[in-house]
Amino acid sequence: MKNLFACDLDNTLIHSHKKRREDDICVEIYDGREQSFISGKSLAFLKKISEKILFIPITTRSTEQYQRIFWTEDFTPKFAIVANGAYILDGKNQKNFLREEITTKNLAEMENLHKKYSSDENFNICRIVDESFLFLRCKDEIDAEKIHFETKLIVQHTGKKIYLFPPALNKGNALLKLKKIFSPDKIFCAGDSEIDISMLKVADMAFAPKNLHGKGFVECSDSPEFAEEFLQEIFYSNC
Repeated sequence: MKNLFACDLDNTLIHSHKKRREDDICVEIYDGREQSFISGKSLAFLKKISEKILFIPITTRSTEQYQRIFWTEDFTPKFAIVANGAYILDGKNQKNFLREEITTKNLAEMENLHKKYSSDENFNICRIVDESFLFLRCKDEIDAEKIHFETKLIVQHTGKKIYLFPPALNKGNALLKLKKIFSPDKIFCAGDSEIDISMLKVADMAFAPKNLHGKGFVECSDSPEFAEEFLQEIFYSNC
């Protein structure tokens, strides 16, 4: 069995217009505007890697958000894990992945918290994503780290964004399930945030930016150089 490469998307493999460089290639348009980009060098490496390795994006994006990404005519990942592990996409077909492990108590708690925070003046977004987890976005003047939640859900932050996940729903569990399905000889993994740590720990070789610490992680620069660095390492490890 060939090796497996599991990779986060936003700020890992792709980046926003704020970090756009001259040779970057647009891979997402949202509300009529160019939204996300990948460097030309990264895309070239990724295509070559995917000829040798099973590449599977693992993202917190919803199914709809993931499907906004357009790759290239000669390259599209066969599989993708979305909603932090809840679903697997095989082409355009969506199937439950970890979604079935979310309990009715988890769902009820999400609904209650959604009702509680939908009108909270600290947030400008409060929604349940793909019936799988609760997502909140703080207003710009609010410090997300100082907001405390009374909940059994797992609370994780990325800047102004706050995610409340059912305990079973994490990228590490998703990667462990992929490992059981595909039995790869070696797993490569890259991610940039706290949400990615669980899957980085599963990998045989894990790549992370310097600000994300973990035992055995290979430290890289921040994006977009981050992607170019780890893709080059993976390419030369397998070709």
